[in-house]
Amino acid sequence: RRKFDDEEAEDSDVLDSWDAAEDSEVEREKAKKAAEAKAKAEAEAAANKKSKAQRVAERQAARARQLAEEDEESSDEETEAQKRERLRATEKESDLRHAEDLFSGISISSRKATSAANAVLLDANDPNSAIDLAALPVFNPTTKAQFELLRNTLVPILTANSKKAHYSLFLQEFSKQLAKELPSDQIKKIASTLTTLSNEKMKEEKAAEKGGKKSKAAKTKTTLAGVGRPTAAADTSTYDDAFGE
Repeated sequence: RRKFDDEEAEDSDVLDSWDAAEDSEVEREKAKKAAEAKAKAEAEAAANKKSKAQRVAERQAARARQLAEEDEESSDEETEAQKRERLRATEKESDLRHAEDLFSGISISSRKATSAANAVLLDANDPNSAIDLAALPVFNPTTKAQFELLRNTLVPILTANSKKAHYSLFLQEFSKQLAKELPSDQIKKIASTLTTLSNEKMKEEKAAEKGGKKSKAAKTKTTLAGVGRPTAAADTSTYDDAFGE
């Protein structure tokens, strides 16, 4: 009888060992799933921490790729007028999407009450596309990072017009109005920054001009070096034979 009891005890120990192994496997699977869920949550959190400018840039890049693909797939028989119209339509759509992304997803078409002074129509043919710039978070910065975002938002938009005829005059008046409310010492700092920029640009222009002159002078020297140089000594033997000398 004792022998049977011992065998039953051994069988029970084996079963307990199997149960423990199964429990351990289940726990490992649970731990693995929990780790995967945590990693996914951390990745999503990191993506959400991207700055607004980064998200806008990514969307713009994706849109640019899409436009390029559409352009490649367009028919060869498409006329220039049709191509211009298609590009204009896609550009308009891209601008509207960019505005919505940049301005924190504010619904453009649903905004009815806007300040007349700050109202801007994104589409001249659609009165409901008006938005009040003063109501947008990007135009109400308080921290250094928010001011940097405002600068990074405006600079590319404005400098895209730098080659146009009236840009210089616009910038002079624009800068004057922007700095008008500042104290004189702050205006002096801004003026000093612009003076430094002016000096740097002047040096660059002089260096470029000097490089151009050197290149032109070297080319002229090379050309003149081949002019007036005798290719061989003059042959006077013919004249000697003619006079019998």
